[in-house]
Amino acid sequence: MIEEIVKDYTAYLNLDLGSNLQTIQDVIDNMITRLEELTSVLHMIKTKNNDCNKSVTQDICSYRNEVTNLSKKIKVLDQVVSRLQRNVDILEKRVEKAETDFGLSQDNKLKSIFKPFLMKNKESQSSNDTLSVPFENLPIISVMDCFEST
Repeated sequence: MIEEIVKDYTAYLNLDLGSNLQTIQDVIDNMITRLEELTSVLHMIKTKNNDCNKSVTQDICSYRNEVTNLSKKIKVLDQVVSRLQRNVDILEKRVEKAETDFGLSQDNKLKSIFKPFLMKNKESQSSNDTLSVPFENLPIISVMDCFEST
């Protein structure tokens, strides 16, 4: 009986290490293969990234002068637009002043424009003479001159 128990326990404790180790070896080999693939993909990405960095750096250097000139032109254009806006504002103020001097109403400008010409009254003529505003020239500068200097 003891011999049978010993045989049963020896069969129970008898391990087939070869098959278990083979499974572990297969898993390790599979992981190594995947790591090698990942390493090669990362190497390709790194190589392409370096090539891309070199080409972008070369493009930036080659277009640097053009970008600098373009930025100068944009600044000049901004100055020209600001100057034109100031001139338009001045002209609008002068037109508004002329409208008030001639007594033009905002509602019916067409009739108001011809009103001084249609009135043959001396009062209207004398009032027009006193209301006349001396004309001042607005300095007009060529826009192209601004761009030729850049």
